[in-house]
Amino acid sequence: MVTDSDNPSTHPAPPMSSMITPPVPARSRLAGEARDTSRVVALEWIDKLAAATAQLQAQPDDAQALHQVRVSITRLRATLKLLREPLGRGLGSRGEKELRSLNRTLGHVRDLDVRLQWLAKEHDALDPEARAGAALLIAAAEKRRLSKMRRVQPALARNFGTHAEEWRHRLSHYSVPRTVGEMARDEPLATVIVEQLHRAVTRLEKALRHAADTRTQDALHEARIAFKRVRALLVPWLDDVPDAKPLFEALSKAQDTLGDMRDAHLLAEDAEREAKKNQGANDVLTPLAQHYAALSSAARERFEQEWIVNDGSSALQQLPLVARALTAMANQGTEIERKFLLRSVPPRALEREGVRIAQGWLPGERLRERLRRSVYPDGRVEWTRTVKVGVGIARVELEEPTDPRLFETLWPLTAAARVEKVRHTVRDGAFTWEVDVFLDRELVLAEVELPSADTLVTLPEWLAPHVVRDATGEAAFVNANLARERQPPGASH
Repeated sequence: MVTDSDNPSTHPAPPMSSMITPPVPARSRLAGEARDTSRVVALEWIDKLAAATAQLQAQPDDAQALHQVRVSITRLRATLKLLREPLGRGLGSRGEKELRSLNRTLGHVRDLDVRLQWLAKEHDALDPEARAGAALLIAAAEKRRLSKMRRVQPALARNFGTHAEEWRHRLSHYSVPRTVGEMARDEPLATVIVEQLHRAVTRLEKALRHAADTRTQDALHEARIAFKRVRALLVPWLDDVPDAKPLFEALSKAQDTLGDMRDAHLLAEDAEREAKKNQGANDVLTPLAQHYAALSSAARERFEQEWIVNDGSSALQQLPLVARALTAMANQGTEIERKFLLRSVPPRALEREGVRIAQGWLPGERLRERLRRSVYPDGRVEWTRTVKVGVGIARVELEEPTDPRLFETLWPLTAAARVEKVRHTVRDGAFTWEVDVFLDRELVLAEVELPSADTLVTLPEWLAPHVVRDATGEAAFVNANLARERQPPGASH
């Protein structure tokens, strides 16, 4: 019997006051740079672990707090392992070693808890002799659990009294290698998650083939671990990616069955061990060992029937759907564009009257909000607020309309960072080009929005003679930076 202990979504999160890292929407995480967003995920698990630890230290018998400590450690370790590439050294070798040791001890506690649950659940169905044997097993399990828990409290106090802030600092600060003259780029977290999913599923398929060939306990245990790895990658996105749920449920069912097999097998071993210690109890313990061995065999047969005979691995064919959903989710609200520096305004762009645009940026360092007023040729006016995140060809863009009163209230705050331009739109085949003629400096830029980052663009004949160069990703021609500089470098007209 396995509880849904590996799915934190079934348990309440700690109160917001206990969390240092603010929650980030799943879509923004998937679209965010992998180096940065993976650290946000890890920091959140550290916050949850710290909150659960504080609760457990205040109330050592709080089963829910103990459960949340274990889930948080499991999820933190999964994040550190599965996102190893963007996270780099993570918590450092010492921190991860201590976390691994604590996770192992808590795993033993969890195993003992599950065995105690089995024994309690089956108590009424056992015959009197088996009940006597179960009482011996319960006493032995409770003694071992108490011994394990005596190790947990000091370890938690040590980690969160000494190392928690060090862990947060390590994850919150990182350096990115740069080469002079090259634009820094980082792949989105969605790309890393999809790659890891493919790897995890490949490992699972290999483990299932090995289990089918050998039918050994060790091989089936490896398959169970492989199921857990895939599930760990899917857990954060279940509420936002519906296509992930059928695959997750199939994996959960398989893992639960393998968990039943393992837990019953451990109970059978416990009964055999206690029988050897207490020869006088053979009559009550040996039948109990045989009972749980039979339950383990039944669970094993059930798994083999579903995943080997009936090829339950066909459920893994849903992976491409999940991968596409994750990628699409990351691209929602993402602006994918190419930008070109022009030496003059193409006559084709002047055939239609443009939109007069005034843009200003509110003060900020990592996050800067843009205000825009657009006046159309027919006199219509639109006011919007926008936040863009990222660099290069693809950036996350979140935009919403605002009302003129709020715009006018905030507009004076943008005095230090503004641009004014006229935007001319030219439709050409499958693409729409926007030619921006700046009014506050000598500068003309052309932009085209693309359906994907790998879409090839051929300059149209009406535009090509006016192009100086492709300026995609050049910081000097990002509007927010232009607002701070009167004349960008490299512009010639």
